[in-house]
Amino acid sequence: MKKHLLALLLYLLVIIDLHAQSSSATLDVVSWNIEWFGSATDGPANDNLQRENAKKIIRYLDADIYGLVEMVDTAQIRRLVDSLGSNYAYIISDFCSNATAPGSAAWRNGQKLMFLYKKDIFSNVRTRGLLRSSTEAYTNWASGRFPFLLNADVTIGSITKNINFIVIHGKAGSTASDYDRRWLGAQELKDTLDQQYPNSMNIIFGDFNDALNQTISSNSGPESSYKPIIADSTDADHYKSITLPLAYAGQSSMTTFPNVIDNHVISNELEPYYVLNSAKIRTDITAVVPDYVTADNTSDHYPVFSNYSLAGLITSVPNVPASMLGLVAYPNPFSGDVSVKASKRLTNVQVRLVDVNGRVLSTRYYGIINAGSVFHPEIPSLSSGVYFLAIQTKQSKTLIKLIRL
Repeated sequence: MKKHLLALLLYLLVIIDLHAQSSSATLDVVSWNIEWFGSATDGPANDNLQRENAKKIIRYLDADIYGLVEMVDTAQIRRLVDSLGSNYAYIISDFCSNATAPGSAAWRNGQKLMFLYKKDIFSNVRTRGLLRSSTEAYTNWASGRFPFLLNADVTIGSITKNINFIVIHGKAGSTASDYDRRWLGAQELKDTLDQQYPNSMNIIFGDFNDALNQTISSNSGPESSYKPIIADSTDADHYKSITLPLAYAGQSSMTTFPNVIDNHVISNELEPYYVLNSAKIRTDITAVVPDYVTADNTSDHYPVFSNYSLAGLITSVPNVPASMLGLVAYPNPFSGDVSVKASKRLTNVQVRLVDVNGRVLSTRYYGIINAGSVFHPEIPSLSSGVYFLAIQTKQSKTLIKLIRL
């Protein structure tokens, strides 16, 4: 038992600086617009070089799943995936702008959406185009470039979660009409997800073709056309844009455009598993393709990355003793409920009860805990043994050992 406790404590208490890198302990997610991939008429001139550069970058990023847009030539796509090894699988949308099914010239030459994923991590994979029966969505999502959903059981280590990945490629353009179509498309997508997937772990990622901190549209108001999704942060089905801070920091997800238009937005069900501050624009890919920007030989977009701990335990904030947060748990040992007294004011507090195997048994959130107040973590029916309260604020985290009599 002591050996297991020591291993768990080391796992929980170590200060982990993931610095937006892939890890076997996390689910690593990338969205990337590979500009007109394989197109004979648009995008980078040398399709074979584009494919080779994409292969180098995908191997470098080593993510578990990629949501890709502007994927055109299916033969080049197949060559790319084959070059990555036998553990990769892919699914291309059977629709795109002006094409509702494969086979037509519009589909063969159009910008399709695609998932690329590791087969040893993803199982029971199912895909579908969302909103395809809606005539309004057809118009608002670039004449048929609907959101593309992949549902799968995702296994990292011994933990499996069912997750929806929704890759989007929003309507392009900066006119008032473009703005309105994106807004209406975002509203219908949010309404549909609320109705069909209200309790699911959802991630919406891809090329939004608009910033989230403002809009690129020159003749609309300052609000993003995705406000129906990103501003909905109070209802039971709220979403959080984990790339929004990158926009406020003045970053850009394109090589030639001064905004973050490639984004990741997650549902409240997935939020507890997000590794804080892991969302990054991967400009470091120039380490493997040095002329990525100057030669415009691969894409005019950078990949965007985020990762998730399915155990809900890995974070990028420092660990501190409980006393530094002013927290004391009592009674301890306990036989029923547990109270935690706070001598300091804390904000954005997440409290998890964890067993010795690292399984999260309960989670509670507190917007504000005032100094001198007492709160009560959720304690389910437990057998005798050792447990931990993993308490995290926006700035730091701590671990309190509990003994159940």
